[in-house]
Amino acid sequence: MQWFADTWNEAKQFFYSIVLTIQEIHKDMSIWLFESFLDISLTAIQGLDVFFAGLDIATYINALPPSVSYYASALGLSQAMSMIIIALTIRLLLQLIPFVRLGS
Repeated sequence: MQWFADTWNEAKQFFYSIVLTIQEIHKDMSIWLFESFLDISLTAIQGLDVFFAGLDIATYINALPPSVSYYASALGLSQAMSMIIIALTIRLLLQLIPFVRLGS
């Protein structure tokens, strides 16, 4: 009878380790999918950076005095304008998708 109890306990331990292994695989797959989504998002953001690299307001406004241009560059006005234009573009694109009005 002791042999049966030992075998039963070993079988329970074995099946419990299988359940833990399946949970670990599920967790690893979820983390992998999330990491893949973040990699794709990072690639898209880097692509937008290249797309808007030519949008530098300091190069288009040559009529300003040099001191104004210097302070605009020092304050990061070109990067701020790029962010605003990207945000407006994304908002416009989201408005084109049905059922995604996002507050407006």
